Amino acid sequence: MFTRERIIVIMLVAAILLTASFYSFWQKQAVSERISVQSEEQRKSADAVNPTKVNTAKTAEDCVVYISGAVNRPGVFHIPVNSRVVDVVQVAGGLTSAADQIKINLAEKIRDGMHIHVPDKNSAAVAGGGGTVTHSSDGQEKVNINSAGKEELDKLPGIGPAMAERIVEYRETAGMFKDIADLKNVPGIGEAKFNRLADKITI
Repeated sequence: MFTRERIIVIMLVAAILLTASFYSFWQKQAVSERISVQSEEQRKSADAVNPTKVNTAKTAEDCVVYISGAVNRPGVFHIPVNSRVVDVVQVAGGLTSAADQIKINLAEKIRDGMHIHVPDKNSAAVAGGGGTVTHSSDGQEKVNINSAGKEELDKLPGIGPAMAERIVEYRETAGMFKDIADLKNVPGIGEAKFNRLADKITI
């Protein structure tokens, strides 16, 4: 039989072993946590020395386009090249209920730096914008040679499909017209033809 003294000794030994086991476990956990903290600090230090560069510039495959007017989210967007005006409208949240859709050419191919303006039903299209037809003070319609598509250009007097194609190609290579007189820089448009067009075009 175990005497009272022997039972006390056994309990003390068990307590010592339990305490030693707990201390050993706690020490391993503390070391593991210190290693984890040191690794995290080293990673942060390395990131501070060699921060990751974020490329916020547009890529060679993007065009920067500004859309304003009757769209849900007007603003400046990076759009893939070869996109159309309809793609920009979709990125801008679509047309509002007040948009005058017949005054914009949704099929027109976009260009870098292009400004697309979507007029509402109570206003005329803005020159230089995506609306391709503007109105003078006397109500006469004028075609915007900076944004009109081939079909609209073809309707101008003396401008057939081939000449309309040249005008679009000139815009894509030389940039937007800064003055309507610059239209004479397009091969095949001389002084006489320009004079017939002058009161029917705008920029």
